Amino acid sequence: MKNIRLAYVLTFLGECYWPSVAALFFYLRYFSFSQIAILWAIQIATANILEVPTGAFADIVGRKKSILLSFVASAISLIIFPFTTAFWIFVILEMVKGLANALYSGSMEALVYDSLKDEGIEDSYANVAANFETVNWTAWAISAVGGGYLYYWQYQSPWIIQSIMFIVAGILAVKLIEPKIDSVKFNLANAIKQNVQGFKELFANNRTGLITLQLVLIGAGYIIASNILGASQAREYGMDARGTGWLFGIGCLFSVVASRYFHKFQNLMGEKKLIITTAIMLIVSFVVSKYVGIIAGSLLILMRIASSSTFRNARTVIVNRWISSRNRATALSTLSLLTQTPYILLSPLFGMMIDRTSPNQFAWWLGIGILGILITVQLMRTRKDIIKI
Repeated sequence: MKNIRLAYVLTFLGECYWPSVAALFFYLRYFSFSQIAILWAIQIATANILEVPTGAFADIVGRKKSILLSFVASAISLIIFPFTTAFWIFVILEMVKGLANALYSGSMEALVYDSLKDEGIEDSYANVAANFETVNWTAWAISAVGGGYLYYWQYQSPWIIQSIMFIVAGILAVKLIEPKIDSVKFNLANAIKQNVQGFKELFANNRTGLITLQLVLIGAGYIIASNILGASQAREYGMDARGTGWLFGIGCLFSVVASRYFHKFQNLMGEKKLIITTAIMLIVSFVVSKYVGIIAGSLLILMRIASSSTFRNARTVIVNRWISSRNRATALSTLSLLTQTPYILLSPLFGMMIDRTSPNQFAWWLGIGILGILITVQLMRTRKDIIKI
């Protein structure tokens, strides 16, 4: 199908994000870790807040126009980005990025699904979604490596090249065909009601509530690592943008492999053991990092990146078993929002701790904190089970 083929190309152009690794090194020219963490939290918070309104916007004006506006907003923000140094301007730019992400996320997913539905082949959506996941990870790997070299060559170039790619994507998006079928219609009242139902699904009883807390905590660890900690740890080990780019590029390729072989891991170990294993890998990557050098530290970061896709897949399988079909999408979206909330709310504290100590010292505290809370929640689960018996 034309829409699906074009969506693959647009996904690559959008996700092959050259400033991904370079952003931290650029921001550190002007700001502290605390300020950087706040800026990135603003982007995530903006995207989450605008998710529902932009969904309604896409329903009213069309998915195609929403996607096109997303690329236009992204191109404008990125062309300005490397030519300013004012914090308040970066705040506005990060908000624009959040708006662009919100415009794109639900609109592209809905357009792809509805395009398949128009052709009567919506049952193939799972396979198509898996292909998009592969395109995402591959694009991230290429841009992580290439972006590091671009930054080393000319520090403004990753943003300039990315803005050009977004312009090209916007031109190509004009060729998308608006589906005739709308699978979902958004409005604010229904969205609020649906989110409440999704929250109730996750915390339907003590058992599911405690499991949700554990999954949110582990997921939050991965979010913190990917946003502020991973690249800063690589920098502390002495890597420049090029080395950090290679590190994250290889990690993304490992994630592609891990995602593709998830079903084999699932059959071999089961989702519960996969969650435990990835949690251990996450915590070890935090706690051990300050005691090792560049080689072992790099391997710890690679292990964390590679395990992230396995955790997300296992988490989705576990949660899907107890939530109803009616509220499935909302519950999963609510879980994602809860996972991002700790970083959004605590980003100034995280950044301040890194500024006053070091990335690896903060990682140690973070690992110990996650481990302590996970043990506490597990003891609560065990106690509840004993009382029930």
